[in-house]
Amino acid sequence: MEKVHKNDFWRYFNPVNIVKELLLGWTIPEAILLIALVLLQGTVWGLGVMHTHNFDWFGLATGLMNIITVVLVAKGRITNYFWGLVYSAMYMPLAFQSQLFGEVALSAFWVVMQFVGIIAWLGFMKRDQAVVTTKYMSRKQWLFVIPVFLVLLAIVGLILEQAGSRQPYMDGMTTTISMGAQILQTAKFAESWYAWLLFDIVELILWGRAWTGHADPSAFAMLGMNLALTVNAIYGIVQWRKLTKKE
Repeated sequence: MEKVHKNDFWRYFNPVNIVKELLLGWTIPEAILLIALVLLQGTVWGLGVMHTHNFDWFGLATGLMNIITVVLVAKGRITNYFWGLVYSAMYMPLAFQSQLFGEVALSAFWVVMQFVGIIAWLGFMKRDQAVVTTKYMSRKQWLFVIPVFLVLLAIVGLILEQAGSRQPYMDGMTTTISMGAQILQTAKFAESWYAWLLFDIVELILWGRAWTGHADPSAFAMLGMNLALTVNAIYGIVQWRKLTKKE
């Protein structure tokens, strides 16, 4: 890992480059994917509006921020952390409103990890490199990660149950999986996308229950977002295989 300098940060995170990586440099398949994900979330959100007559614009905007984030992650672009920070800050009040306290804690964790991710990826990326190079976990790393995950899941579930979460163990599962996925992503492990795929599927169940259980107005926006993220996670698995160098 290379030493990180202030100039390295500004080279990637100046406003011009942030906008440039959002608007330019897309292949036709990538552009189609982004448009399809946005339309998917918008369609599900629209169905929610027709059903509830509640225009949850904030939920829609929050989902769009996350779609931008994850597509840029799949492309290996470090500016994903800017959009991830925006999304994390917006997601927190939505989770609190739904009394998904694990998700609230998770969004706070995401805020911190955006800064950690920036520092880590700046150290991984060589000068003038636009895309990060990824890698795979070793068998020893897998044998360490799985039992740690199970222990953390049990602990987080118990804590959330005591805190009054409506879905403590499902809430705890999304919290634990996402924390692991974020750490693996920060360390540029390609397996992070398998964790994100599992996370997105569990999130679909979580927000589906949030709707059927107490008709949460943000549920449709979040359901649309997680449907889009599930598709993107599959794309991320494929894309990060291409970005991986065998050392």
